[in-house]
Amino acid sequence: MAYDIAIPEEHSKSLQDYLDAFRRRGAFAFKIALAVLVLGLVVIFLWPNSYKSTATILIEDPEVPPGLVPTTVTTFAARQIQYINQRVMTRTNLAEIIEKFDLFQKQRRYLPTLMLVDEVQKFISIDLVDVQLADPDRPSQLINSTIAFTLGFEHPNPEVARKVTNELVSLYLNENVRARTEQTAQTSEFMQAEVNRLDTGVREIEGQIAKLKQENEGSLPQQTPVNQQMLQRADQELLDIDRQIRALSESRVLVDAQLAQIEPMKTMTMPDGRGVAPPADQLRALQSQLAILEGRYSPDHPDVQRIRRDIEALQLEVGNDVRPENSAAQLADLRGKLAMARERYSDDHPEVARLLRQIASLEANRAAVPAERPNRSREEPNNPVYIQVQAQRKNLDIQEATLRGQRAEVQARIAQYEKRIGASSEVERELSALMRRLETASASYQAARGRLFTAQMGQALETQSKGERFTLVEPPDLPLQPSSPNRPVLLALLAVLCLAIAFGLPQFAESMDSSVNSARAVERVQGSPPLAEIPLIQNTEDMTHKRNMRLYALVFAPVAMIIAAVLVHFFVINLDVAWYVALRRLGM
Repeated sequence: MAYDIAIPEEHSKSLQDYLDAFRRRGAFAFKIALAVLVLGLVVIFLWPNSYKSTATILIEDPEVPPGLVPTTVTTFAARQIQYINQRVMTRTNLAEIIEKFDLFQKQRRYLPTLMLVDEVQKFISIDLVDVQLADPDRPSQLINSTIAFTLGFEHPNPEVARKVTNELVSLYLNENVRARTEQTAQTSEFMQAEVNRLDTGVREIEGQIAKLKQENEGSLPQQTPVNQQMLQRADQELLDIDRQIRALSESRVLVDAQLAQIEPMKTMTMPDGRGVAPPADQLRALQSQLAILEGRYSPDHPDVQRIRRDIEALQLEVGNDVRPENSAAQLADLRGKLAMARERYSDDHPEVARLLRQIASLEANRAAVPAERPNRSREEPNNPVYIQVQAQRKNLDIQEATLRGQRAEVQARIAQYEKRIGASSEVERELSALMRRLETASASYQAARGRLFTAQMGQALETQSKGERFTLVEPPDLPLQPSSPNRPVLLALLAVLCLAIAFGLPQFAESMDSSVNSARAVERVQGSPPLAEIPLIQNTEDMTHKRNMRLYALVFAPVAMIIAAVLVHFFVINLDVAWYVALRRLGM
């Protein structure tokens, strides 16, 4: 009979207490553990197998060194794989895979294919293979670099798993080639458009420079030294011309003086040997004689009339040229004589009256002479000396006219050079601004051309598959062993669970039971051992039950072991393989 008496907490249980508890409640715990074991074995071995096919793709370095032909695809391998993964794992691609390989047959009977896309993604796996490599920029440091990745697909049918994995590998390889080629092509197109834009800008600036140079031809900065030299030369030339003109003027004065002293007409010789003065000399002589006669006689005097008629005849022959300079000298002489006569005589004196009439006559003759000096004579000069001097005079006039023309031309050139030199500073400022713009635009254009060439080389590199590429080093295999469930692990866990139930449940039940069921419990309660302890008395029925239990154990234990071996052989691993694996692990 048991009593519900609280056992003091300070008294801990001994090993004998645990053995007593296991002896009292072990049979019940063993039955529960056996039930859990059987149920677990059924679940584990009836769990459907799932096979996973995997393929390994290697990320190979470019065949051409990057330093020789750099690629325009600079994305890290891990990030590139993630980009490709996002492009491949689209709902459209996954739906096509589901329909192509007839996945989820039961679910597709009542669900559209697109709703199963999320389910198929759960069976696709991608794992990156990273290694630590030395950083090219800092060799002392190690960085994780992705050199390969594995693709896998899990399915109850191993053949379907292999086909789907093969399809995924094809999608990844094609998408990688397409993405890299498209990226390099877009880079080349962008750089080509940039080069065209910069080329147009350079051409516009060059056109502006050409227009500025054309509009300011001769005033360009590089022509300033030439203009200055030409200006100095023109100044020197102008000085030479002025000096020549002054020399010609002096020569012409001398020639004029010499010409004035030479009669254009030479003296003619009559048949009787008497010389005849030239008409001009005769005219001057008659004019002098007329002035004398007019001073003596009245205008109606026959001598005066005769002299007048002779003068008119000679004037018709030689013109009005009577040497005004001679008339002026003669007039000055008469005026001097008049002044001296007036000092001695009154104005009514005949001498004064005569001088007044001579002066009036000469003034009248001078007034009759035209302002412009006509030809010296209607007849061509026949005096060789006069003709020679006159030719020298004409030659001097021609030379002077030529020099004055040259002087005007030189002055125009000097003005032009000065204008060019003055405008060169403004032209230089505008030209410098355009040249700076051209230099900047040309540098940008050359840089863009270099980048375009690099982009085109990178595009050729990717088109010919010479750049970084994915290589299938391990094609999808046909899985022979199921990837799930992991029966060895599950069996180990089941064994641990059964042992925990078999050995832990009696102790747990004993701790929850507060009854006193042993002499040591009585001693802990009352502080002294009991006076006597009556052992368990087993009758015949108890002995029979114990014998039957031993018999059942001897019969069912081998059967259970055989069943477990069969299940392991067919669902986990072949026993012969397991035997050789065990021998290898043991080193035998």
